[in-house]
Amino acid sequence: MAADHTEIFELLGVEVGALTIQRVEISLWGTEVQLDCAYEGRPFQILFEDVRSLQWDVRGHPDERDEHAELIGIFLGERDHRASAIIVTDVCEIAILYGDMMILKEW
Repeated sequence: MAADHTEIFELLGVEVGALTIQRVEISLWGTEVQLDCAYEGRPFQILFEDVRSLQWDVRGHPDERDEHAELIGIFLGERDHRASAIIVTDVCEIAILYGDMMILKEW
């Protein structure tokens, strides 16, 4: 399956624009991962559930002044552990093999 790098914008119902990640929360022994994100400053969350594999690679030398990460690319993968989500930022690269994924927004 070819990577669709615009899928996140389609799911959000917006035009292609700037995405950032403010926080990554890992809970339930790594089986849930929540990304607190923003599209053009408007907050939303991506929640991955039933996570089977989580890989985190640091890029560069982040420090406490890095309050958010600029999203460079995102491929949401496929549910039911068929293909990992790949999130690439200026600070890190994260691969998440998951069972289910939800996008939560209030706008």
